[in-house]
Amino acid sequence: MGDIIHITWRFTELSANVKHSVFIILVLMVGAILIGRRFDAMNAADKPSKGLVVVIMLVSTLNNFIKEFYGRHWKTFAPLLLSILVYLVFANTASLWGLATPLSNINVALAFSLFAFLTIQFSALWIHKPLKRLKNLSSPTPFLLPLNLVGEISTPLAMGLRLFGNLLSGAVIGVLIYSLFGGSLIFGNIANVFLTTVLLHPVFNIFFGAIQAFVYFMLLTIFLSMAIEDSEPA
Repeated sequence: MGDIIHITWRFTELSANVKHSVFIILVLMVGAILIGRRFDAMNAADKPSKGLVVVIMLVSTLNNFIKEFYGRHWKTFAPLLLSILVYLVFANTASLWGLATPLSNINVALAFSLFAFLTIQFSALWIHKPLKRLKNLSSPTPFLLPLNLVGEISTPLAMGLRLFGNLLSGAVIGVLIYSLFGGSLIFGNIANVFLTTVLLHPVFNIFFGAIQAFVYFMLLTIFLSMAIEDSEPA
């Protein structure tokens, strides 16, 4: 009981970005379980609802896209990549629901960089084994091994910092525009409502947030596929 209280107390000390990130993950987990149960309860002759049709189309489209990069390994990496994309779409648009955007916290962004780095390295080691991985990193000449190692570290780091910078800058620009028009005594309130609800939120939260999620998904898909690439047919 004391351990539970201690964990709960430590959780309350976390930043809003981290707590809301955990909340988003839990919501997505529950949603995935519920959707999975609906699929399990369906028979072959049943007609899926419109919502399930949308889910099927999205998953099939992304699976076909991932197949082009991973060949015979696509079933191994598709669930991971799809989960990251779904999480980032909801996390980057979290402010629409009154939540703090997780990736606007540098610690969460760096955690994503560490996750990407470990995913790429462990996947490459698992598929190619250590000796072949070392040979790939030493290509085309062993003298380039230090530079290749720097690239292996800097790439996922840049991916996480890119998310952080874009999301934080979007929030700052929104606050600046809000403050600029809010200075007017006559039109301030009207302009604020119009800008935040009609323009700023759809642009910075939905459009830019979804675009950044897809860009990160694309970058991770490409770099991970390059790390595990082989010449064997799919």
